[in-house]
Amino acid sequence: MMAQLVYFKEWLTTLYKRHIEIILPILKLLFAFFALSMFQRMFYYNEFIDKPWVFLAVSAVQAFLPISFLYYAISILIMINLWNVSMDIFLGFVIFFIICSLAFIRVDKKHAIIIIATVLLFYLKLEYLLPVLLGMSVGFGAILPAAAGIVTYFLSVYMTDVSTLLTTSTSSSFGMGLQRIVNLILIDKKLLVLLVTFALIIFITTLLCHIFYERAWMFAIFVGNIAMVLLLLFGRLIFELDYTIWRLFLEVILGIGCCYIYRFFRGIGDVSRIEKVSFEDDEYFYYVKAVPKIKVTEKNRNVTNIKSEENEDDLLFDDITEDSDLPDKDGKEAEKE
Repeated sequence: MMAQLVYFKEWLTTLYKRHIEIILPILKLLFAFFALSMFQRMFYYNEFIDKPWVFLAVSAVQAFLPISFLYYAISILIMINLWNVSMDIFLGFVIFFIICSLAFIRVDKKHAIIIIATVLLFYLKLEYLLPVLLGMSVGFGAILPAAAGIVTYFLSVYMTDVSTLLTTSTSSSFGMGLQRIVNLILIDKKLLVLLVTFALIIFITTLLCHIFYERAWMFAIFVGNIAMVLLLLFGRLIFELDYTIWRLFLEVILGIGCCYIYRFFRGIGDVSRIEKVSFEDDEYFYYVKAVPKIKVTEKNRNVTNIKSEENEDDLLFDDITEDSDLPDKDGKEAEKE
């Protein structure tokens, strides 16, 4: 069974590398269209921009550009929607966008996908799949982008209350909406618990993955997910939050599966063939422990066609007949001449 999975992984990896010029733009287009549609549903305050052809055009451009372009497109989409609700909230989000762009996106383009993925998974109610996977794949650098994504999602939740307040209020003044958003952020214990939990789990998982041990990744998966469950249950008990317990445990199981899939495609070490090497130079001794990845190559099958003796005799007779006709024909032509 393991060999068949390795065959499939090698085949899929080879197929992707061979056709990366076609597959990657298609994947980026589909992801961009899905992300733009989901963000429009979260911040649905401007019907004019809610056009599928607009999202499709932006997604087609994104297919040939870095992923940071999608982050900027989504931010502009949010700004257009917030403009219809409150000018002060719009300006506050612009400041938040500039801070994220300078602090995360400018440093590393992959931080853009972390922010987008965090918001989408929260919206799809699959947020607990994320922290351990980020710790394994990205490391400590994923803490701040994930926090920015969590704040962006909760902003979409708060906007429902704020838009209703601003619509029904008779004496709305400049700064009222932004003040309401800040107050909700400060008093929301669920947001605080999630920010602390995600930061700690990413930190713990990253540390465990870098232990000098060949199965550290497996240890990190289980410890990270168990620690996340304990922290969330502790936060639920202390602050009386409304976590759904069965959904939490179900997502943890799915998260473990996602981590194993990620690790499988990244490469699992063959601990039966560990090699230890030592060498030195003028200043240091070096001790290296190498764990080779599991790789399986399919055997090349050679097919040999075996012909019967009758067919070979027929072919030989045909060849002799054809050869014997040639001299006669040449001789007749010579006589005519």
